[in-house]
Amino acid sequence: MKPITLLFLFLFGVTSVSFSQSHVIPTPQFYEQSPGESFKFSILIADITGLPKGTSDVLLSWNNTFRHLVEKKSDAIPVALKVRLHQTTEKHPENDFYELSFNGKFADIQYTTPASLLYAYSTLLQLIEDEGNQLSIHPFTLKDHAQFPWRGLHLDVCRHFFTVDEVKRYIDIMSFYKYNTFHWHLTDDQGWRIEIKKYPLLTEIGAYRDSTLNDHYNTSPRTWNTEHYGGFYTQEQIKEVVRYASDRGVTIVPEIEMPGHARAALAAYPQLSCTGMQQPVTGLWGVFDDIFCSKQETISFLQDVLTEVIELFPSEYIHIGGDEAPKTRWKACEKCQNNIRNHQLKDEHELQSWFIRQMDEFLTKKGRKLIGWDEILEGGLSPNAAVMSWRGEEGGIAAANEQHEVVMTPGSHCYFDHYQGDSQTEPLAFGGYTPLEKVYAYNPVPAGISAENKQYILGAQANLWTEYIADFKQVEYMVYPRALAMIQNTWSENKPDYQTFIQTLSNRQFDLLKAWNVNYALSFAKPVFQITKEDRGIVITGTSIEKNPVNMALKCTSQKKGKELIIMGSSIYFSRSGSDTKTYRITAFENKFHSSSTINFINHKGIGLDIEFITPPNKRYAHNLESTLIDGILGARPWNGSQWLGFNQGNVEFIVRTDEKINYKSVIASALNATTSWIHLPESIIVYASDDGNNWKEIARQKVTGEQTKIALKGKHKQLKFVYTALEAIPEGMPGEGYKPFTFLDELIFE
Repeated sequence: MKPITLLFLFLFGVTSVSFSQSHVIPTPQFYEQSPGESFKFSILIADITGLPKGTSDVLLSWNNTFRHLVEKKSDAIPVALKVRLHQTTEKHPENDFYELSFNGKFADIQYTTPASLLYAYSTLLQLIEDEGNQLSIHPFTLKDHAQFPWRGLHLDVCRHFFTVDEVKRYIDIMSFYKYNTFHWHLTDDQGWRIEIKKYPLLTEIGAYRDSTLNDHYNTSPRTWNTEHYGGFYTQEQIKEVVRYASDRGVTIVPEIEMPGHARAALAAYPQLSCTGMQQPVTGLWGVFDDIFCSKQETISFLQDVLTEVIELFPSEYIHIGGDEAPKTRWKACEKCQNNIRNHQLKDEHELQSWFIRQMDEFLTKKGRKLIGWDEILEGGLSPNAAVMSWRGEEGGIAAANEQHEVVMTPGSHCYFDHYQGDSQTEPLAFGGYTPLEKVYAYNPVPAGISAENKQYILGAQANLWTEYIADFKQVEYMVYPRALAMIQNTWSENKPDYQTFIQTLSNRQFDLLKAWNVNYALSFAKPVFQITKEDRGIVITGTSIEKNPVNMALKCTSQKKGKELIIMGSSIYFSRSGSDTKTYRITAFENKFHSSSTINFINHKGIGLDIEFITPPNKRYAHNLESTLIDGILGARPWNGSQWLGFNQGNVEFIVRTDEKINYKSVIASALNATTSWIHLPESIIVYASDDGNNWKEIARQKVTGEQTKIALKGKHKQLKFVYTALEAIPEGMPGEGYKPFTFLDELIFE
C-alpha cells in the first residue's frame, strides 16, 4: 500500500528562534531542546498504513482541523515522520508512555499504546510554529507518560440534552488534550437518556418533561418554560459513541443514578417508588424525596438495566451515583423498614449501603467494578466499590485509607458549573466560584492519605452539571480553558507555575482552541480589584492577570448623584470619614485582552475597620479574610465564593475594632440564603460592645428574616462583638439534611 499522507515536511532553511520551555499542554514529563536553530518547513509525510483504521482516521481528522499547522505550499525536500511501536519492554504501556523527537531531518514517534500514539501526535502538532507562509520547529527530545490513569471529564445530559454530534465533539477536544475518561451522566430526575429495551417506558415517558425552570433555583417567584423538552440515545447511537471514543483513547464510564435522582425513572414506573404515586418528570432542579424503593422488585429492575448497560459499555467501571438520596420515604415505607429488620441493619444509611452492595455484587459477578459518589461511604462501603469524592476530599481520604480506589473530584476545585468570574457579568451558573487559577492549584493526592495508600488515588475528574447550560456553546464556555488547567494536574508531575501556564494559553493554546472553533472563556483575564486597608479607609487597585498594577482607567460613578468621575491610574482611595453612605460604580479597563470589570462600591463609615475572627471561616471560603466584611463590596447573587466568608462550625463570632469611640446609628449585616448549596441564614445576630476588649455588654439582638438585617446600635464604642447564631443542622427534607449548614457572611454596612 502507498503511504497515507498526513502532511509533507520540506526543509528549506533555518532560523534562530529558540524556546526555553515547550508550550505543550499538558506539560510533558521530559522535554529538552537540542543544540542548534529552529528549522523552517512546509509539509510532512508519514506512513500510517499499519495503524488501526480508527487511529489513522483520528490523525487525519486532526490534520484537517489544524491544516494551518501541517501544510504550507512551498518547493522543498520532504522529510518523513516515523511512527513505530516502542521496542523497549521496560516502558510500561499502562501509563501511555511515548517518545517523540525531531532532529531536523525527520520526526520520530515511538509509542506503546494506540492512545500514546495519539498523545505523541497531539504533542507534535503543538510544537509546530505557524509563521504565516511557512512553519518551523526546533529540534528536541521528549519523553512523556501520564501521571494518573484516570483523567476525567464529565457531562450531564439529563438536565439539558446534547446530540450525538455534540457529545462526539466533547470527546474530540478532550482526547486531543490527553483526557482518557468520559463520565457520561445518563439518568437523573429531569430525564432518562439511554434506551433500555426491556423497559421502553424509561425513554417513552422518562426522557421528556413538560416544563423547565427559568432563571436560578433560588429566584423568587419561580417561573417556567412549558415547552415539551427532552431526548435520548438509542442503543445503536450509544455503540457508535463508544466506538468513536475508543478510537480516540477515551473510555466512557456510564452513570445510572440510584437510589436517588430517580424521578424520571419513577415517572415511567411509579411502582418502583415507596408510595407508588404517579408523578411527571420534573423540570425543577434540586433533591427530591421520591427515590427508588429498596424492595426486591426495584433491585431486579436496576440489575436488568445494568445488564443492558454492561453490554453497551466495555468500561471497567460502572457508575451508580449514590448521592443525595433523602431517606424520608424509606423511613415511612413498610418494605424498607422490613429490609432494615431482616438484614439487621442499624438505620436507613445502612440500608443504602445494603442497596449499593447488591449492585456491587452483581457488577463484580459480571466482571465490572462499581464506582459511586462519596455518599456510598455512609453506612459502610461495599467491599469492591470505588469512590468518587465530591463533597470535599474527606470521603476520598477515608476510602483510600481503607484501600479502595478513589477518583478525586471535590466541588471546591473540580465543578465547572461554578462561576469562573464575576457572577454579575458571567452567564447564569449554579453558584460557587471556581476560577482558572483555583483549578490549576489542585493536587489530586490530598494530605491525610498514608504513603502506602496513595496508590489508590486513580486520578481526578472535572464535572459539568447542566442545570443552567442549555446549549453546547455554553458547555464549551464553562469547560475551556479550565479543562486545560485540570489536565495539567492529572498528567504532569512537574507542571510550571500559573503565570507560565497563562502565557502558554495566550501564546499558543488559544490559537489551537480557535482552530477547533471552541467558545472558550476569557473570564480569568479580566482585571480584578485588590482591596487593601490604609489609614482610616481602603485603597482599591485595578490588577491585571499578571497580578501587577497596570495603567487602567477607573471610572467612578456616584449612583446617588448620577455624577461621573474618571480617574486615570491603577488605584483609588476611599476614606471612612463621617460622611453619609454613598454608592459608586467603578470600572477597570485592561488592554491586553480587551476586557473590563465593574463593581458597585458602598462607601460607609465602617470601611477598613480591623476585624478579629474568633470563629475562623472554612479554608475554602476565606478569601480576603481581613477585608471581605468591610471592603464596601456586596457579595453578588447568584453567589460567588470569592465574595463571601463561609463558616460551617456552628455559631460565628468576630470582633470589629476602631481606634476611637464611634457613635454608629445602625449596621446592616449581610448573609446569604442558598439552601440548595447547604447555605442557610443564621437565626439571629447579637451585638456586644466594649471599650477594653475584656468587659462586654449586649447592646442589640435581632432576629434574621432575610439576607440583609438592619440592627440599631446604641452609644459610642471602640469594639463591637458580633455573634451569629446558626442552625444546628439542616432541616429534614432539605439538601444536606442532618449536616451542619454553612453560614455565608458579607458586608457590614455601618451608618
